[in-house]
This record gives sequence, structure tokens and C-alpha cells, in this order.
Amino acid sequence: MIRPLRALLLKELRLELRTRQTVPAMALFALVAMVIFQFAVGFRAGDAEAIAPGVMWATLALTAVLGVGRSFVAERDQGVIEALLVTPVARPLIIIARVIALTLFLVIVEIALVPLVILFFVDGATIGDVAWLIPVLLVADVAIGLLGALLAALTVVARGRELLLPLMLLPALVPLVIAGAGATEAVLGVTNDMAEYRGYLLFLLGYAIVFALVAIATYEHVLDD
Repeated sequence: MIRPLRALLLKELRLELRTRQTVPAMALFALVAMVIFQFAVGFRAGDAEAIAPGVMWATLALTAVLGVGRSFVAERDQGVIEALLVTPVARPLIIIARVIALTLFLVIVEIALVPLVILFFVDGATIGDVAWLIPVLLVADVAIGLLGALLAALTVVARGRELLLPLMLLPALVPLVIAGAGATEAVLGVTNDMAEYRGYLLFLLGYAIVFALVAIATYEHVLDD
């Protein structure tokens, strides 16, 4: 299973390197969102630090919708989906490769997004505080990748895909945004409540596991349809 998975993942990465349509668009969107939020609330320092976790996770959710929206577009336009389905590859590997690719894209965007949030909205954050965000972001990225890959495959041939996908994805991301913002507030806020942080992190982990099970159970039927 390693060789087919590696081949599928290399396909995803080479396609992005050749087209450069997903990651640059996501990074630019996140940058523009941060600038807009800075002009909106950045001059009220007390309010800005309080809403920093919500700003970061709302931006991440909207950026993820942009990235997920590009999933399977190239395969649909060039007829590659049918070729993938007839190859002697276990179909769960298709979603695993797509989840890994989406996770990597989100990680690249977050490398630029998190420092911008710290710069614009948070005062006095240490490297140790920011390091606690890494597990939260990684678990959230995997959950977004799982959910996004499943919904992208479900809507790839649907009419009004550009409207249908955000309407399905954004409500499903609301619990993730709430938990991620809570965990961020726990480590970047004044309280530094590690018990609250662990609770939110466990919730995110459970959220990712649930959608992993749902994706594995339904992905093959989604591709058949």
C-alpha cells in the first residue's frame, strides 16, 4: 500500500507545483483577511487581543473552504477520476492521499497565518505559548482534510458546486472553529489554562476520529456514485 499511496500523493503535489493555484490563493486570501481584520479592530488593542483566536480560526476555516474547493477540479476537468477508479488501487488510498495533500497545504498557509495573528493582535506571546498551538493546528488540519476530501468528492460533479460545497463544509467546521479558538485562547490568553486546553484538544481529536471513520465507511460509495 505504500507505493500506490506515494504515487497518489506525488500526483497531488506535482499537480500543485505545476499549476500553483491552490496554496498561493489560500495564502493570499489569509493575508488579505488578516489585513482587513487589522483595519477593522487593530486600533482597539484591548478588543483585538480578545478576539484574536476567533479571527485566526475563522480565517483558517474560510481559507480551508477555498483550498477544498479546488479538490478534484483538475481530475473532473481532465477526466482523471474515471482513470483513478479503474486503477488497481485500494480506494481508501485515494482519500488518504487527498487528506495528506490538503493537510500539507493548510500547514503551509498556517506558517504564514499564525505569525500574522501574533503580530497584529497578540502582545507578549512567547515561543512556548505558540508551540502549544502546533498539536491543535495539526489535529484540526487532519479533520479539515478528512471532511473536505469527502465533501469535495461528493460535490465534484454536482450542479452549483461552488455554492453547494461551502454550504455543506462551513456548518461542519463550526465545532472545530469553536474548539480551536478555545484552545488558542487557553494558551495565548491571560489565564493560560492547560486543563481547558487539553479538553479542547481532546474534542478536536475525537472530531477527527469520527470523520475519519465516516470517510472510510462512505468514500467508496461516494466515488461509485
